Amino acid sequence: MPDGERTEQATPRRREEARRRGQVAVSHELLSAISFISGIMIIASLLPTFYRQCMLLFKNYVGNMYMGEVTVQKIQKIMIGISYQVFLLLIPILGIIFVVILLVGFVQTGFLFSSEAITPRLSRIDPLMGIRRIFSKRALVDILKAIMKIIILSYLGYTFTRGISMATFSLWKTSLSVSLDFVVDNILKFSQQAGIVLLAIGVLDYMFQRREFEASIRMTREELKEELKETEGDPLIRSRIRQKQREIAMRRMMQEVKRADVVITNPTEYAIALKYDVKRMSAPIVVAKGARLMAERIKNEARRWNIPIVVNPPLAQMLYKLVDIGEEIPPRLYQAVAEVLAYVYRRRGRLV
Repeated sequence: MPDGERTEQATPRRREEARRRGQVAVSHELLSAISFISGIMIIASLLPTFYRQCMLLFKNYVGNMYMGEVTVQKIQKIMIGISYQVFLLLIPILGIIFVVILLVGFVQTGFLFSSEAITPRLSRIDPLMGIRRIFSKRALVDILKAIMKIIILSYLGYTFTRGISMATFSLWKTSLSVSLDFVVDNILKFSQQAGIVLLAIGVLDYMFQRREFEASIRMTREELKEELKETEGDPLIRSRIRQKQREIAMRRMMQEVKRADVVITNPTEYAIALKYDVKRMSAPIVVAKGARLMAERIKNEARRWNIPIVVNPPLAQMLYKLVDIGEEIPPRLYQAVAEVLAYVYRRRGRLV
């Protein structure tokens, strides 16, 4: 597969960079659909209150308009008062819809503010880029969404107007309140159906936007390799660093061999250097250990500094497997190690 193809899933760093640029998966169709549905639900729940308030406005303003002389200033004052009262009625609806929009946006993208997204760019006014956007897959999907909404909403509007027109001839025999209830109920029913249609289109649009977003941030293999180099460093450099660290640790370990009291060997497989200071240590500690070639180096270093080498295969094998460098030997090995140290001390003429 060619390296230039975007076949790799985006890394967390790539996603964070896209988010910083304001590039996220968000559906404005879903936002508008949920806003429309929430508005309809609020209006339907507050409809009795609106009716009472409207009747009160009618009595207070229109009913008293003919009291006294009717002037332009009086009509202006009445219109201003009505507008103010209507605005007060609409504040709860607009406020709740605004909160719903914020919540839906937050669910889709989380908290996001990108200065790069609002920074002017020449590419946004480039005619060639504009033509490419017009004939892009996203533009085609937008056209299909618009056609779907027009067809479905037109059908719902046709059925709504046909039902109203057919019932008009029978409504003149009923009271005004019954007629108004019939009309309002049908308007709410039409709005609910339209809301369901818009919500379905919004969900499909969000799925498409999510898929397009994931495709847009995919990475080529070369980009993935470069990012790994930037975040974790060049593999060759990391290998050299680890090699240097091993060399430093080995030199430090070899320096500790000359301070050891004894080196216990397998005799060819393992070599473990032990040190014990009665005044400062509660138990002997392993200052160096190694297998095969490293064991030979430890034994050579011990011979260089005249450190006693004791052959004890079972003890050497257990020390190598159970104790790391710098650790004390376990209590189960106290007796065996004490015997070896006693032997070494006797050879040196030291007291145990």
